[in-house]
Amino acid sequence: MPNPSQAPYLARQFTPAHPDLPDAAGVPARLANERYVESLARIVYYWAYPAVDAFGRTSSWELMKASGPGATMGLFPGAPKNTMGYLDDHMSPAQRKVVTPNSDTIYGVSFVDLTREAVVVQTPNDVPKGQYWTIQICDLFTTVVHQLGSASNTPGGKLLLVGPNWSGEKPDGFIDVLRSPTNVAGLFGRSFAAHTGESKARARAVLNQIGVVAQSLDRPGPLRFDCEASARNKVFPPGVTAEMVAADPDMLRARPVDPTRFWDQLAEALALNPAVSADDAAMAAQARTLLALRASDSAWGTLLDRTALAADAELHAGARYEQVGVDAGNGWQRQDNGGAWGTDWFGRAQAAIIYIYVNDFHEAIYLIRGTDDKGALLQGRYRYTVTFPKDALPPVDRDRGGFWSLTMYDRDYFMLANSPNGRTNIGTVNLDADELKFAADGSLTLHLSRDQPADKDAQANWLPAPDGQFALLVRSYVPMKPLLDNSYQLPNVVRSH
Repeated sequence: MPNPSQAPYLARQFTPAHPDLPDAAGVPARLANERYVESLARIVYYWAYPAVDAFGRTSSWELMKASGPGATMGLFPGAPKNTMGYLDDHMSPAQRKVVTPNSDTIYGVSFVDLTREAVVVQTPNDVPKGQYWTIQICDLFTTVVHQLGSASNTPGGKLLLVGPNWSGEKPDGFIDVLRSPTNVAGLFGRSFAAHTGESKARARAVLNQIGVVAQSLDRPGPLRFDCEASARNKVFPPGVTAEMVAADPDMLRARPVDPTRFWDQLAEALALNPAVSADDAAMAAQARTLLALRASDSAWGTLLDRTALAADAELHAGARYEQVGVDAGNGWQRQDNGGAWGTDWFGRAQAAIIYIYVNDFHEAIYLIRGTDDKGALLQGRYRYTVTFPKDALPPVDRDRGGFWSLTMYDRDYFMLANSPNGRTNIGTVNLDADELKFAADGSLTLHLSRDQPADKDAQANWLPAPDGQFALLVRSYVPMKPLLDNSYQLPNVVRSH
């Protein structure tokens, strides 16, 4: 049985000194303290949600331990600890686990543990001019702490990623030493690929120069990775087969954070990450106090467990494409500080629900919406248009690999599994392939609907929608100044029928 007297002082103080005074005189203090604890627990839930989500993803360490880097469930990149796993093509639109993936880049993913050893992060030396690539490095809380890549002109070579307690000198031959504020970090490689064999081969060639190894396994010279071999290595948890997933993709639709286990999972995450960033340190101390309080008394445990359930329901109800962010003009919304969250725990939690691991906003700007020009929810049964005036497409820096795309998602933020024209997004890729039809005045009108337009030019510019409610996301990679300072505005989404 828990012994409340052994709890830390900060936890014990929540129990009034004399809760059982005659005539219920101790009840007001007891209720006041409970209300404080409940309010604090709600804030801690929002603060910690991304960390618990991220920490849960380290389950790939054990799953992939024997197999090496591969494709978890045959669909997502996974790898053992301090290794990177890869796909060799865009993520399948049929998958029903990862929300709002892009269909612009091929992914490599690594979750590292820097407790005992640093890791070597290799950047590519041989990159064709204009080819986009990045290695996004996030701490346990999904805040971007380093963003390497073509946008920032990162040189090819090796960098040493170290944990918060590391001390030492930069090894010979390394570009730099990068520090993570937490022991667990996520590294996400991306290499742009259009929908052609030539472009995908180019993307793979760059991705094969991007990777992660434990420092003890490093060797002189450039390391070589193999995204195609990784993608072929399809790994399934016990009791799950490829046939089961193919027959029922929805079996993977499990929320990444289980509110009934939240506090236990948070305790595990903080135990492996005793140090956190300066922006998260005060809340980490509050979280540890609540964990001690929960362990000290079953009544407090019941209150905290119930609060987690309520906070989870509220977070998911509010974190919708039609609600997240602030006005960015013409009905679009934006989180201005995407990836660079600082102490914006609320915005970070919302992002973890709808598009976890967004890049730093200097690298990529995400504009979202779930409504039309009249403020009504977007529905596939209607027809919508998005018209860009002449020379008014999203301004991105093509020299540094910049591109943009408008991606279609269903109500649950998955792509269309079987798009009638093969498109799940539309943008730079289609422009480069000369697939889109411009009007005589130089404008470009995109058509969004479930049903194919009758007009031939409209068909060329058609992005199919699902039967029901849908949401839109515009990604602008390597944004230029008008996007960064909000002076550029996307055109509205106009319901036409």
